[in-house]
Amino acid sequence: MGLRGQLVLLFLFVSLIPLLVVSFLIRTLGVKALENTIGENLIQLSKEKLDQADRSISVRLEAIQGGLDAIRNAVDLADLNPDNKLTLFETGTQLEDNIRQFEDYAGPGSQILITTSHRQILRATGTALTLHFPRIDAGWWHKAYNNGLGYPVIEDVEYDIKKQHHYLPIALPIWGMGARKTKAVGVLRVLIILPELSNLVKKRVEADEMGREFEAFIINRHGRVIASPPESGYEFLEHIEMSDAVMEGVINSEAYYGHRMHGEADIFGERRVYGWARTRRWEAERWKGEQNFINWAVLVSQPESVAFQEINELTKKILTFTLISCFVVIPMALIVSQRIVTPIMQVARAARAIGQGEFDQEIPITSNNEVGILAEEFNSMRCNLKDAIEKITREEKKMTAIVNSLTEGLILVDGDNRVRHINPAAEYLLNVNPNQIGEDFTHIIRNAELTRNLKESQRQISLNKTVPSEVTVERNGENRVLRIVASPFLDESGVTLGTVYVFDDITHEKEVDRMKSDLISLVNHELRTPLTSIIGFVSFILEGKAGPINEKQRSSLTRVQRQAKRLTSLINDLLDVSRIESGGIQMKHEPISLLAIAKQRIEEILPQADAKSIRLELIASEPIPTVMGDEERMGQVFTNLISNAIKFTPENGEITVKLKVDGNLPPESSKDGSEPALHVEVIDTGPGIPIEERQKVLDKFYQLSDFRIRQQGGSGLGLSIVKSIVEAHGGILSIDDGNRGKGSNFQFVLPLSGRTSTHDA
Repeated sequence: MGLRGQLVLLFLFVSLIPLLVVSFLIRTLGVKALENTIGENLIQLSKEKLDQADRSISVRLEAIQGGLDAIRNAVDLADLNPDNKLTLFETGTQLEDNIRQFEDYAGPGSQILITTSHRQILRATGTALTLHFPRIDAGWWHKAYNNGLGYPVIEDVEYDIKKQHHYLPIALPIWGMGARKTKAVGVLRVLIILPELSNLVKKRVEADEMGREFEAFIINRHGRVIASPPESGYEFLEHIEMSDAVMEGVINSEAYYGHRMHGEADIFGERRVYGWARTRRWEAERWKGEQNFINWAVLVSQPESVAFQEINELTKKILTFTLISCFVVIPMALIVSQRIVTPIMQVARAARAIGQGEFDQEIPITSNNEVGILAEEFNSMRCNLKDAIEKITREEKKMTAIVNSLTEGLILVDGDNRVRHINPAAEYLLNVNPNQIGEDFTHIIRNAELTRNLKESQRQISLNKTVPSEVTVERNGENRVLRIVASPFLDESGVTLGTVYVFDDITHEKEVDRMKSDLISLVNHELRTPLTSIIGFVSFILEGKAGPINEKQRSSLTRVQRQAKRLTSLINDLLDVSRIESGGIQMKHEPISLLAIAKQRIEEILPQADAKSIRLELIASEPIPTVMGDEERMGQVFTNLISNAIKFTPENGEITVKLKVDGNLPPESSKDGSEPALHVEVIDTGPGIPIEERQKVLDKFYQLSDFRIRQQGGSGLGLSIVKSIVEAHGGILSIDDGNRGKGSNFQFVLPLSGRTSTHDA
């Protein structure tokens, strides 16, 4: 919306809002004043209809209950002679008048059935008396007879579609005479006809003294229709279409009546107001049985348009007056806004020209008012903006020249995965066209493996992490190995704007590394054979099998044996590294207990710790689950880590090995970051490792720069082997500070998926 339109709208708001507020207040206060009156009228009408239905049923039930005394003697006699057909026939004849009396109570067309405790039918309406006296086996009979204890049963109201009337099935126990007066000797079954239920709602429209329309429904405790106006289209026991809020008040409220204003549209397609009344609980105390009808509710509704007709008409009159006022205010607002907007539009046109790059266009200053001040400041901004753009352009050209001169390939991708810059080195390495800037990154890269690698790194990039990886691509008919480093491109507030991919051709380095591994493997194999012979012959001489030797000779040979074993250990480490790198070691995949492995390896290494008075402790305070892996290789992990800790821990120091189930695997090693993990720590009290060298000590042949630490010796391969074994098991090895910032904490986590059992510490 332009400024002119906003000014017109402002005039309308200032002049018309008071009228709209008054209209709103009048309607709101008027509706509140009418709600209680309308609600009370609806409740009163509901109560009247409910009283009619309850009174009719209660009167009939009392009459039928009172008529039981008249048949007790006959039924008791028949019950005592179940096999005497003549007695049963005479008894049934005596009950004929009683049947007619019960039929008068229950209404025309009702059904009456009298049985004994032996389930024999003595008399029933609509059938001729016979000598067969069939037995009945119905649920209502067993419930009412109740093994002779008697139990009044009043079921739910039913509806006969053919006869189009409601009826209420009841079953009452008939008590015996004399000594049998506390025992049920029979059951009276009555289907009470209830035409009054249909009469209460048979009209589509009823009106009160003011001529307002109403609709009435009778529903049960489940919100299903018992009786409804024929025009509503509801079937018997169909669930009534009404809001949950209204139904909650009618069915589950502790009150026995109430009302609700402004309800949702009902079956008649109108928004309505509701009043309701529900049967009280005293009926249950009177009949001591199953009185389902005591939870009836009569629901009376009225269209909102009828209920609030007077207040709606008043609101319409106020709104009409407001509309007429608009035709007076709008022309006045247009004239005033035109005088304000015209000079501002002149400034806007000049600003548009500057936005298109015409920085030499100056805005003329024609007045000294606020618009003139705006023009003067705008001219100053134009000069500053021109200088800033020229400076940014120079810096952009300089940065582009630097990036293009890099020997590593570089590609900048924005948040929509579209390429924003490609330097010449990347064009050569990836064989891409520099004219494809602006296209999707995955469409430019035609190598499937490289595309998959870049997609997998996107999740880590979203966490603001730098992701290194390697991939093989084809260039000029030969395979080249590229190291890829993907880093997030952030703005000043830390929001990720895109990704910077750096590509480095490491084919030569890989080839050199492979040749080095081959050389190590060859040298190791050539050295193992003579070393084995040396160790064997030295042991042979030391054991005295070649003849007696003096102490000086024994001391010299012992040193030879120790150094030969040390050289053998170094060769074994070199062989392990060579096998791991070449994939020659196959890790087993079976359930293993890291707790048992840790205990075994600690027992084996304990003499080394005792020699330096080092306290070696194992802590596993909770059940430790098994993991899937290679028992021998995981034992090698514990041996290397604990031996390394003993080597660098001074005398009287401490080494703690901890095992616990702790949290989850890091997100980079778990698809969703929620896989449970087993956490192992080896904590020493040695000199510790500087933060900048912690990652490097896991590389092959690396030795710490501290001279005192280097004097401890070692091949620099133990931790590299540990890292390879842990990663082969799906885990991660890391280094942290020891307890209270002293010493080192070598720790690794392994996934617990596939665990089979647990072992207590």
